[in-house]
Amino acid sequence: MVAAAQFGVGYMRVCEDAMPKGDPDYWKKTHEPLNLELQVVVRGSWVDQPPVADLQLQYIPHYAGKHCLESVRLSRLANEAGAHAVAVGLLRDAVEALSLVALGISHDPDKVRLLNQWNEERLSAGELRKHLEAKVWPHVATTGLWGESWDSFWASLARSVQPYAHFSPLRMRWHQHVQIIDGKWHVWINHPSGDFELYRGARVVAFQLLVFWAFAELVCAFNAAPPDQLSRLTSLVGDARQWLSTNEVFFQGEKWEVQLLPFIYPTGTQYWKQ
Repeated sequence: MVAAAQFGVGYMRVCEDAMPKGDPDYWKKTHEPLNLELQVVVRGSWVDQPPVADLQLQYIPHYAGKHCLESVRLSRLANEAGAHAVAVGLLRDAVEALSLVALGISHDPDKVRLLNQWNEERLSAGELRKHLEAKVWPHVATTGLWGESWDSFWASLARSVQPYAHFSPLRMRWHQHVQIIDGKWHVWINHPSGDFELYRGARVVAFQLLVFWAFAELVCAFNAAPPDQLSRLTSLVGDARQWLSTNEVFFQGEKWEVQLLPFIYPTGTQYWKQ
């Protein structure tokens, strides 16, 4: 069990603000602006002007983008209901779909060939990630949340959700409800107050915004939308980066495969009184 003892009252306020039990409008304030603008791009611009010229493949970015956004939306519903293990699995779906979006909207001269291979089930998700790392991410000038290169950010993000592709032991632990009573750690099978757990829920919320932010960064990096939409996305990307990089739910500068482990908890009394 990894404990984070440094969190205090400010941290608790972040957790409460991030989740519906503290602020029922949290999604509308932090997530919905990016979600709605991305929906306009995916369901509007990429249908009217597909980023892929090939007639058989032109709507793959649209479908992959829609799958990403819908996965995050359903992750929100699962998370709010306390089904945190289900919520992180849907985030894995979202990140994998976003890899396909990135290839489709990139300027990679080989993208039609690779999309065709993927469409014929001859290109695996792992092979796609390797190609992005070698040929696409070097052309993304923006940085990850902690100032790291985009390829380093993406590799870490992909590793963070990889264990949740199936019902793995690590994913199972998102079902366990942890509580400190008289200084001792207790793991509940069924907690009397229900499955919802404040800190776990708040971390999933932050990851949901991280996926929206990464999606929007890629659209901007490849100019994959009309100028007016890019302008609005650029502004929203800046707001999201500010929120994500300064919130107290994430460990500042830590890799994402650590950030999304199920058994990291604060030890402050403010949290355990919730």
